[in-house]
Amino acid sequence: MRRTLWSRSAQTLARRLGLGSASIVLSGLFGCSWNDAFPAHTTVPNAEAIDRAVQLCSLTAGEQPFHLILDIAPPVRANNPGSGAMFAQIEVFWLNPIAYRTVVRSHDFSQIRIVNGRVVEEHNIGDFYPRWIENFVEAILEPVPKSDLLRKVPGSVPVGLRDHACIAGGAAQVCFQDAEPRIATGSDDSRTVWFEDFTPFGRQQIARSLIDKLPGNLLVRGRIVYLAPLSQSEYPLLKAMEFTLPNKLIQTELVASSTAEALLQITPPDLGDTPHRGDRKKRKIAPDSLAPVASPAAPDTPVAVLIRTDRTGRVREAYWDGPGGNEAQQAAIARAKALRFKPLIVDGAPRQMEATIALP
Repeated sequence: MRRTLWSRSAQTLARRLGLGSASIVLSGLFGCSWNDAFPAHTTVPNAEAIDRAVQLCSLTAGEQPFHLILDIAPPVRANNPGSGAMFAQIEVFWLNPIAYRTVVRSHDFSQIRIVNGRVVEEHNIGDFYPRWIENFVEAILEPVPKSDLLRKVPGSVPVGLRDHACIAGGAAQVCFQDAEPRIATGSDDSRTVWFEDFTPFGRQQIARSLIDKLPGNLLVRGRIVYLAPLSQSEYPLLKAMEFTLPNKLIQTELVASSTAEALLQITPPDLGDTPHRGDRKKRKIAPDSLAPVASPAAPDTPVAVLIRTDRTGRVREAYWDGPGGNEAQQAAIARAKALRFKPLIVDGAPRQMEATIALP
């Protein structure tokens, strides 16, 4: 009985101190084995695992208002032309879910966005919000995408030091690490972000390194360089002074391939017959059922390209997730960027559009 009590005490103290060398010392002091003090894993319901991970690792789920600065560095592997320009800074002032401010600074786009409930004040410099920046903002505010949907997935997951379990539902997925558990990755149709290098912030454990995995195995790293409690002097920054009309907001909509094809206006000449002057009819690229495969030896085989347009329908960002060398990838990206679409209108306002299309 005494050994059991000592083991429980060791577990509690080790959790407070962190699962490092301190846990080994505790094991020796209390006369119990590693497995006694730290079981291989426990199994918990999916919803409980998500709740525990979010409470521990999501800043916006914690009790402490915060001020954060994250620097985005160039990608680890750059297959996309111009990707060397992927430098940006994100700043977040957070009081609660209905009072916060986000600031984006980059060479081609900057934004100040203040949310006061349903009132949103937004100021933009530049007309296009890149995916590689927005993914980081979303990962800070909501590290587990579609968490409400994932909580409804039936079943349970193992949680332990050596476990790396995942919960998937629909188009979303969350993976865990360590015994608490912590969030390892969060992904959906729009983003896949890895979380690393956890350090304490109040009662939480917060990842200081975030890695945004873009299509084509293009990895962009973000690093939290400043994280502190929100000060009283910063509260005025969270007050919206005006209401930005919906048609002035920059928002992105993820759409099906068929929806994007229906909006296609202009194709590059090498993708079909050269259009006559004034011919603005849509040209269909490929049906949704066509399996996109790419090979330098078979250049006419359709390849999948992820595109993001601005609010006018111009393709501003493109990624190819397929095999082949840099030359083939750059050719596919160049073709995608030559496309032009009609503006995507949602609730009467133009939106940026994101979709996967097939290009020959």
